[in-house]
Amino acid sequence: MKITVVSPHRGDAAFSLALAIGSWIEAGHKVAVINCFSRSEEAPYSDADSVHANDRMSFVTALRGREDEVWRRQYGSALSLVDLNMKDAPLRLHCKPEEVYGLTVNPNDKWLLKIEKAVEQRGADAVVLPLGLGGHVDHLVARDGSLKLAGTNRACAFYEEQPVEPAVAEEFVRELERENKFALTAGFVGAAVDVAAAVKRKRRAVFCYDSMIDDATVSKIAAGCEVYGGRERLWGNAAWQGTELTVGS
Repeated sequence: MKITVVSPHRGDAAFSLALAIGSWIEAGHKVAVINCFSRSEEAPYSDADSVHANDRMSFVTALRGREDEVWRRQYGSALSLVDLNMKDAPLRLHCKPEEVYGLTVNPNDKWLLKIEKAVEQRGADAVVLPLGLGGHVDHLVARDGSLKLAGTNRACAFYEEQPVEPAVAEEFVRELERENKFALTAGFVGAAVDVAAAVKRKRRAVFCYDSMIDDATVSKIAAGCEVYGGRERLWGNAAWQGTELTVGS
């Protein structure tokens, strides 16, 4: 199958789905990750502060692109990256990085249409979207660009942005269902595995993005799969359940 994963920023797909993507590829599927808001000035654990202000966006965008490619190489040619080259929230909305949480999505935002078109152009058999946990406006826009798919016969699932407590994600999903009048079912990619080995694989993937997060956060994200038996949890619609891309337990 062809699977399209919508990633708000470079790194979000790896943080939340590195193990699932690996399992899908091992099963013979092909995965494309669409990076939506890839133009950025945010790389707090890099030497971006030494760059002239006029060059910061180009520097950070290129740096994070290289990190993304390092991650992609872990999976080979079955994983491809698609860059929509859109500015992240602080740049396009002229707000501070800490102000991106809690902003509402403008239903007339032209970026929604751009994301929708990018997903449709891939012609994938299944689409995987962020839940929007935490309320980051970029995550909400990335989700809402293809949100309507969840209420159709197209295979669609949502991933939990990491790190997050399982109960928080569950409550969020129930509210998303009520607001949009569709039903989602939790599932995991494959059977439970060696948890320590899974954490190690997840850490290796997440650490590719060391300009964005510190080691403590890398470890916290990697450890998130422990409660799920060394896997990541997705929430799929009825069509997704028929694909066998996830299992119920």
